Amino acid sequence: MRKKYIFRFAYVLLSASVILSLFINLRINEISKELSVINTEIVELERSKANLNIEYIRKYSFENIENLSKLKSYVRLRVSNLNLDLETPYKANTEDVQETIVMGFGR
Repeated sequence: MRKKYIFRFAYVLLSASVILSLFINLRINEISKELSVINTEIVELERSKANLNIEYIRKYSFENIENLSKLKSYVRLRVSNLNLDLETPYKANTEDVQETIVMGFGR
């Protein structure tokens, strides 16, 4: 009598584990299909992004802008500003050393 209950219990456990594993595999397959669809959409979006980038580069390249300016009869101006008295940015002027005083405190 006891063996009968043990075997039934083992049968129920084994069948439940098989059914559970099948259910989990089905769910994994559904998620995998959704993931593959998302991956194909990502690839399509990356291709369209690359095509838009190429189109942008072609449209706004220097060569195309020069061709458009020639077509509209614009003239390119030669501008050359030469300033010899410029100093390096953020460089402290060593000639006029002033003591820094902040709120009454100095060095």
